Amino acid sequence: MHITPGQVAAELPALVMRHAVSPVARIVVGVNGSAGSAAALRWAVAEACRRQALLRIVSAWEESEQPGAAHSDDPAQIAAARVQKALARVLLQQHYPRRIACVTPMGIPGEALLNEASDVSLLVLGAAGVSVARAPGRTGRYCLRRGTGPLVFVPARPAP
Repeated sequence: MHITPGQVAAELPALVMRHAVSPVARIVVGVNGSAGSAAALRWAVAEACRRQALLRIVSAWEESEQPGAAHSDDPAQIAAARVQKALARVLLQQHYPRRIACVTPMGIPGEALLNEASDVSLLVLGAAGVSVARAPGRTGRYCLRRGTGPLVFVPARPAP
């Protein structure tokens, strides 16, 4: 999906859980490789373009609980690959935010996302389906309960 400058994020499906009370200069989007996070990335790109805001792409990781896990299973490398793939998707679009940052913080995903977003950023998360209002995922529930800043859930599109 390509976002054009005239297309606003409001045209894309999203569920706003908490509105911003002040101007948003930074949009934080969590990516984890799911269809929901891909939808959240598309929405966040459009919104960052519309607001001329910094887009911050985040993929948190935790230490592997399996001692001696294969090097290819390194959670930090997996998070870095997710962020690189998300950044590549953004940069392939005709229109994208001019200010983009990518981070892979270590920690519980919900906690790391809230730390990255703070109260002045718009946090955008993907959701598995349209039932997100009734049953967001574990990270979404964490951010909904503990966060105080603006929060948007973007459901994944159903498969055609």
